[in-house]
Amino acid sequence: MPTDYSEKRNFFRMNLDCSMEYSVNGSTEKKNGVVKNLSGEGVSLIIDQKLKPGTELQMSITPENPITPPLDVTVEVLRCDKIDADGYEIAGSIIKS
Repeated sequence: MPTDYSEKRNFFRMNLDCSMEYSVNGSTEKKNGVVKNLSGEGVSLIIDQKLKPGTELQMSITPENPITPPLDVTVEVLRCDKIDADGYEIAGSIIKS
């Protein structure tokens, strides 16, 4: 049975709804957000601050199960869309893991 790939991506996108911690490069301030989806090359996040495209973030996802190591990556912001009064959806490219 053929698989219909409506999106021409190099990696499968996993829908998630998990907490993450991030900091904008150059800042020591840690903030929290939510990962909405993740692939081998990119990520979609919900955070409470507006960021310009090109901004780099250090992002960490710590799984509930201690057997699984945390995912620590550097993300470059590609797009930032306001979704409500307090939130922004970030589309980012994983540039370093």
